[in-house]
Amino acid sequence: MSIRIVIGCRSYLLSEGLRKLLEDDGDLKTIGIFTEGTDFKEILKVNADVILVDYGIFMSLPEDFAIDEQSKILLLDTGITTFPIREIPEMVSRGVVGILPPSIDSVLLKKALKAVSSGDLWINHKTVKDIFSSKKFPEKKAPLTRMEREIMSCICQGYRNKEIGQKFDISEKTVRSHCNRIYNKFGVSDRIQLVIYCFKMGYMGSTN
Repeated sequence: MSIRIVIGCRSYLLSEGLRKLLEDDGDLKTIGIFTEGTDFKEILKVNADVILVDYGIFMSLPEDFAIDEQSKILLLDTGITTFPIREIPEMVSRGVVGILPPSIDSVLLKKALKAVSSGDLWINHKTVKDIFSSKKFPEKKAPLTRMEREIMSCICQGYRNKEIGQKFDISEKTVRSHCNRIYNKFGVSDRIQLVIYCFKMGYMGSTN
């Protein structure tokens, strides 16, 4: 089945352009476009897999928008205004599962949409580094089993749960269980927060 996408930008022309970029990919289907002033409850009713929005639209969404829904929010940094790096952790808590930089091309856009719809995160290294310089994290390291460290390393490298399961010959359900234990140990709620924390605390690149 195609991934169902709703696009919301302050510039309707930009939304139309994004829809055109996605038309030639049979795995992606734009089912709606919206802008400021739209009844956001109506957006959720269409049951989109991914809601692609710019920062201006995102800030006008209710704080609890989509948190308990199946729709995943992919945030587009248009570069028109200064992107508030300090607010990214809060954005994540409000349902954002990926952030697209202004330099992204159509190939990476499609890849990002498919990745987040599968439950993965999408955030580039520059954004992560910018977060480090603007956000303080608790200086605490949690004890992990070797398997947890292996899985955490895979998550930080962008592996999907299915790929992690194949790598270690375990089920996706087991992978999810490991992920949840890792999240609990670090006090984070999802993959984006885990990656940010791991970069900050120096867990990256080691499984010993």
